[in-house]
Parts: sequence; C-alpha cells; structure tokens
Amino acid sequence: MTTYSDSPMDDATHLGELTRRYARYSLSAGGLSNVLGGALVLAAYFIGALAAPASFGGRLALASAPIVWIVAKELLRRHYYQRLGKVEEVRTAADRRWHLGFTLFSAVISVAVVAGVMAAARNDPTTLTDPGVVGYLLFVAAMPLLAWFYMRTPLEFIAGIFLIAQAAVVLAGGHYELGSQLQAPIAAVVLILYGLRQHLEFRSLQRELRGFARTAP
Repeated sequence: MTTYSDSPMDDATHLGELTRRYARYSLSAGGLSNVLGGALVLAAYFIGALAAPASFGGRLALASAPIVWIVAKELLRRHYYQRLGKVEEVRTAADRRWHLGFTLFSAVISVAVVAGVMAAARNDPTTLTDPGVVGYLLFVAAMPLLAWFYMRTPLEFIAGIFLIAQAAVVLAGGHYELGSQLQAPIAAVVLILYGLRQHLEFRSLQRELRGFARTAP
C-alpha cells in the first residue's frame, strides 16, 4: 500500500515523481499502442512474405497497417493514457538528437527513392498514373513526416518505417521475402513485451495518482 507523508515538501516531491512518470505516456511510453504496433508488424511481415494478396483491394488492406497503427496510438495516447489531464513529457537533448537523426535518415532515403522512380518514368510517364505506383510514391514521400510526428522512440521508428516501406512495396505489387528485413519481427516482439510492461506500469501509476488525490489536503 502506498502511503503519503504529512510533510508538504515530501508530498510535493512525490507528486513531482508521479507527474514525471505520467508525462512519459504523452510521448515515449506507448503501452497498448506498442502492443498493437508490434502485432501489426508481425502480421504484415508474415502475410506479406507468405500470403501476399494478389488483388489491389487486398494489397490496399495490407498497406493500411501503418495508418491503423498511427490513428490507434494517437487515440490511446490522448483518450486513455492522458485521460487524467494532459502533461507533456520534457525530452532530453539526446532524445531530440536521435529523433532528428532518424528523421533526416528517412528523408534522405525518401528523396532518393522518389527521385529514382521519377527518373525511371521519364521514358514512360504513364507509369506514374498506375494506382500502385501512386500509392508507393505517396507512402515513401510521407515517410519522414510520419517519422517526425509519430515515431518517438527507436523501437517505434523501426516498426513504423517497416510498416510504411511494406505498405509502399505491397501497393506496387511486390513483397518482402521471408528472412529479409529481420529487424522488423525482432523489434515487433520487443515492442509487444515492452508495451505490456508499460501498460501494467500505467495501471499501477493510475492507482497511485488517484490515491494521492484522495489523501491530498
């Protein structure tokens, strides 16, 4: 059972620690959204490798995985993990640097791929009107923006970039072979386990916050 001190200073210190832990769920701690992201990565990886859909509708459904994840993770963050009030996490300088670095890396890849496709289409511009090619280019072009706004940890970056790349490749009619891109299923398993631990920690934190509120003068 959590107990609280009669000292205002001790209570203030404890509240500050609870608030810091709670603020993590505004950015770096995903909880159930990490579980969902990992599950989507595993599903996309094995479906794409072993049973890639032949129809455009089927490819479109598989390609929706990154959008489903982003929408779900933002809904969970805003309406579940921050439902006791919005508290923004203060990121460290190291976190900001790696986030910028990974985003710039994805931007370089994005520009190179889009430029390559556009150059290859110079002799036959009609290829750019193909729905699959359009979808491919849209996902690749959006990659750095999605990384900047929605992929806030290294694990989220690995999972998210795979889902986006997989979506682009699938829409263009291709797929990743089983055994390639092994960082994706490995990161997915870690993300699921990490997300479950974060969720359990949040449940405990939520009880502590409510207990503190009941005992506060």
